Amino acid sequence: MTIQIAPLAALHIVVGYVVGLAVFKYTARAHGASGRGDLVASIVTGATVATLLALLLTPGFGQQAAPASPTTNPASTMSPQ
Repeated sequence: MTIQIAPLAALHIVVGYVVGLAVFKYTARAHGASGRGDLVASIVTGATVATLLALLLTPGFGQQAAPASPTTNPASTMSPQ
């Protein structure tokens, strides 16, 4: 079974992964007792970046949804006078 992933969604995943990896490498360079890298911070940062990109780059973000079909009211056409 093949699952198709949109290119924009794949971009979100890759950028989130790269940012998470960068945070892990940055925290691993820290000296002291916590010099092993912060795995939780890297996962949270990567997920946050991917989520924000998905919200900001999704087509139609912040736009009003257009109705699927125009609504007409047949009773309001013309009243006989």
